[in-house]
Amino acid sequence: MFIILLGTAGAGKSTLAGELRSTMEDTGANVAIVNFDPAAEKLPYDSDIDVRDYVKIEDFLDKGLGPNGSLISAVDSLINYSDKIKEEIDKINPDFTIIDTPGQLELFAYRIGGPLVLNSIIYNDKSVVIFLMDSIFFGNPANIVSILTLASSVNTRFKKPQINVVSKSDLLDKEIIDEVIPRLHEDGYLESLLKDSKDIDGYTLDLSLSLARALYASGYFGHIMPVSIFNEISLRLLYGKIQEILTESEDYRIYDNENKI
Repeated sequence: MFIILLGTAGAGKSTLAGELRSTMEDTGANVAIVNFDPAAEKLPYDSDIDVRDYVKIEDFLDKGLGPNGSLISAVDSLINYSDKIKEEIDKINPDFTIIDTPGQLELFAYRIGGPLVLNSIIYNDKSVVIFLMDSIFFGNPANIVSILTLASSVNTRFKKPQINVVSKSDLLDKEIIDEVIPRLHEDGYLESLLKDSKDIDGYTLDLSLSLARALYASGYFGHIMPVSIFNEISLRLLYGKIQEILTESEDYRIYDNENKI
């Protein structure tokens, strides 16, 4: 079963990957991490599979491509090694495989290459997308609309179960965690936040209201969970939601979170 971490640069994907693995292993799960970033310099975890063993961004920089073009070409070229990456994962035979992706989200939200390579590795195995939304977006309702629109773009591209995680939630005011985030799924609530905001008017307000209505009309909000690596309970709740989705409430749920929260 696969857990795909996606999100904008700086949202905390790599840090969450390491901490989530620790939380999952504490309950008895065997977890592998795939570093899927050919441009990664340092990682806050020990990767079990590393795409840099097959492709490095320097190989494309040396050909005269810029940083963004090199990363795009590097990720696209991983399709040639997807079978070998899959073989590495199969040898480990983990219960869960976490895939830590680059922060250049256009690779996955707008281009074909990223989803194509990931799907060739995952194949028919169960998978869930964890989309990280940096807490910095949640100080302004227009920014909330913006990041949720981006999350919906990822969802429509991957067509997989998706959990939207508000990362670094320890930086948020208590009101946002206790009041705003839990109510975002309520039809019209985000629109009311926009109308009540004194910092949004004119074109920004009109556009944000239109996007908010579209999000509600499409039924898209997904599971939105505040998570902090400094809050073990939030990590265990995230793991519980992952289990719920991937096991589809099957009886074999062997990893006991409830007794460890």
